[in-house]
Amino acid sequence: MPGCELPVGTCPDMCPAAERAQRERERRLHRLEVLPGCRQDPPRADPQRAVKEYSRPAAGKPRPPPSQLRPPSVLLATVRYLAGEVAESADVARAEVASFVADRLRAVRLDLALQGAGDAEAAVVLEAALATLLAVVARLGPDAARGPADPVLLQAQVQEGFGSLRRCYARGAGPHPRQPAFQGLFLLYNLGESGSWRLGRAWGQELTMTVEMGSRMLPLEFLGSSDPPAPASQVAGCLPSCPVNGLFLSTLLL
Repeated sequence: MPGCELPVGTCPDMCPAAERAQRERERRLHRLEVLPGCRQDPPRADPQRAVKEYSRPAAGKPRPPPSQLRPPSVLLATVRYLAGEVAESADVARAEVASFVADRLRAVRLDLALQGAGDAEAAVVLEAALATLLAVVARLGPDAARGPADPVLLQAQVQEGFGSLRRCYARGAGPHPRQPAFQGLFLLYNLGESGSWRLGRAWGQELTMTVEMGSRMLPLEFLGSSDPPAPASQVAGCLPSCPVNGLFLSTLLL
């Protein structure tokens, strides 16, 4: 980010090798990260499936070295993996998937914040991460309270995702082609909150068509693409009787 002296990450993997080895020893691998068919004890991590977990920064602890931080390109690839391979896992409970994905996306946001990424590339990663999080939260439906996923924590993560993205937009180093769509989704997600509508009035006319579902929406294939999102006319059949997160999921899955 402009004026930052932070280094850019150099880790080429979704999970640093040191973390994979440590979590193997400590038996803290999620089953979605274990090498398929592995019968070893402790289970072995699959480098193609293991994803860096969130670890809260401790006060006074030095920043991780660049070798432990994933650069924006790897972060985007990680989000794409979570969206395309994990979010729709048929053999894992949706609540378990949501908990796993939310934690790993939180680690994505932290890696991004700890390095000197440009605002344009940071926005692409944050947009993709938020889209993926909204998708897994939407899939939970009424079963959210039954399972390892904490609905309150998930909603807090959604708001944190919106906040990170809004701060990135506010720095003004655009253009960000999808900014009106995500700002509109923020308003829709926070219907009834007076603060969100004050923001909407401040954001102005560029959001009008987005909020009315007449603007462009966000299919999953947009992740990391430089092309503009798909027109809302493509998702008209998905709109009736959907809550905002279900609506967003429908547009993602086109």
